Amino acid sequence: MIRSNIAAPSGAEGKAHFRVLDGWRGIAALLVALFHLNLLSPLYSLDFVRNAFLFVDFFFVLSGFVITHSYVDRLGTADGVRSFAIRRFGRLWPLHVVVLTAFVLAESAKAVLAARGASFYAQPFAGANLPSTIPLNLAFLQPFGFTHELTWNPPSWSIGAEFWTYLVFAAVIFISRSWLARYRFAAEGLAALLLVLSFMTLILFSAHGIDATFDLGFVRCLYGFLVGHFCYRLWQVCPRDIFASPLIEVAAVILAFGYVATAGRGVHSFVAPLVFAMVVLVFAFEAGPVSKLMSNRVNDWLGRISYSIYMWQAFIIFNFVDRPVSIIEKLTGRALTTTDGAVSALGGEAGKLIVLGGHWLPLLATMAFVCVLVAVASVSYVVIEKPGQALFARSAASRGGPAKAVVIAPKLPA
Repeated sequence: MIRSNIAAPSGAEGKAHFRVLDGWRGIAALLVALFHLNLLSPLYSLDFVRNAFLFVDFFFVLSGFVITHSYVDRLGTADGVRSFAIRRFGRLWPLHVVVLTAFVLAESAKAVLAARGASFYAQPFAGANLPSTIPLNLAFLQPFGFTHELTWNPPSWSIGAEFWTYLVFAAVIFISRSWLARYRFAAEGLAALLLVLSFMTLILFSAHGIDATFDLGFVRCLYGFLVGHFCYRLWQVCPRDIFASPLIEVAAVILAFGYVATAGRGVHSFVAPLVFAMVVLVFAFEAGPVSKLMSNRVNDWLGRISYSIYMWQAFIIFNFVDRPVSIIEKLTGRALTTTDGAVSALGGEAGKLIVLGGHWLPLLATMAFVCVLVAVASVSYVVIEKPGQALFARSAASRGGPAKAVVIAPKLPA
């Protein structure tokens, strides 16, 4: 059931485009990038930014919502599942492999310079950048515990988790529609079972709350994705009038931001997908003042490039923030970094906290990082993402799938 308040269909399938949710995805991608940026500033020190890793779970919930909306009715046949798998692979893999290649080339340049006597914080092709881990990255296997740390492009663990979650979801729908068709709610029952199992696995085995990545990242994604799936089912039956009050959207924003600022990595972090599901549900109706404020071209563009924002953030931090700072330190002899209070999921040189001093200079440097990241992501979207999607869409169509690609495309983000 398509709500009249949602933007008109923009793809061949006749599915609505959730414009505001796409905008939120772009904002969330930038917040995750700020979380990873190891530059001491008034923004860095905010609890909200220090806990912005939780927005990866927002990506997972949103993926479950829009994938259910766009594909659930077409996963009852083998051809439908095949087309879905090809399209999802084509949505994620082209950019992933390009960014991974950029990391390998940068590491190769380090190796050449090291051979000529240059010194680096980490030796080339060692630690998190071992050549043996490249095949794992190419196969989206980063979140299954095959390594003891994040490798190469650290945020890409969530992309691998998303891809395999897509396949699990497609299998659930296919099995329920073909083998268990006599049971009316088989799909929802299987999805609910997997949701409970993934939640319990995280509760019992995750050492850092919901912040599981290279070890239980797939389980974390599955949990959030299935919460998003049931959020979509709730959206289908909720009367729009319930969300017409202008206070609902404001309350949802306050809830989400207040939760992220206080949740941390304790037991409260496990309810992150439920909190974000409330936000997704509210803004899927696009019925309030915040939605009107976000319905502009800037937010539309941030939503479109959010996947590129997410995927290029670490490369830019490593090579255009940390490395130049290290060079300046060596040339001037002035210490610009410290390990005191430095906590980064990216590791490597990003594990050191950059201290420029003052307030305005770090803020300006942070804004410069955001601008560069958005610029790179914009080019990446046009040059890599769109051609990659089109290529795999043609492949899916040639194998019996629909002729055009779905416009709504979850990212993660993270």
